[in-house]
Amino acid sequence: MLLNVLHSYRPSLSLWPLSLGLLLWNGSLLPALADSATDWNQFDVCVTDLTTSGVDGNQAKSACAGALIPKQLSECVVMIRNGSPLEATPALQACYQVRRPVDLGNCVVDIQNSVLGGYTPPADATKGVSSNDLSLLALNSCRESLLPGRHSECVIALSRDNTTSSPQIAMDTCLAAEDFPRDLFPTYSQTQEKAQ
Repeated sequence: MLLNVLHSYRPSLSLWPLSLGLLLWNGSLLPALADSATDWNQFDVCVTDLTTSGVDGNQAKSACAGALIPKQLSECVVMIRNGSPLEATPALQACYQVRRPVDLGNCVVDIQNSVLGGYTPPADATKGVSSNDLSLLALNSCRESLLPGRHSECVIALSRDNTTSSPQIAMDTCLAAEDFPRDLFPTYSQTQEKAQ
């Protein structure tokens, strides 16, 4: 009886060395698993994008290491660098300071295209073009805004009538509108003083 049981398992046992041999022979799986550890992650993408845009290597590494979502940081810098005459360093500083870097990049590029007349990047995008004052103003106003998407829409709408509003006045007006309008909505303490 024991012999019959061993004999019934013998065919499956005889395949076991063959399957082990195939696994060892196909050693190409092990290097593939090791290579997956060196695949690009979001930090690699960030550093590469920033250095390609013209940021110093050490500064790019430091910024990407400190970013909450490095890929969004580099996307913001690349977007601003390719869509405006601003250099990569001020773009990196602004993108690093905000909580929504992609929204900041969209805000700057939207204002640049719709209000400031658009921008065509030079053939050599790594060379910095001197910063345009209005583009730098757009970068700073988008950075100061809590909702950059809404801010760019406001600036674009107010700038449509060039006779009454300059881009700078439109940006200032839109930033001021984000503050709590005390004249329209008095604070609780002012309401209480008037009631007494």
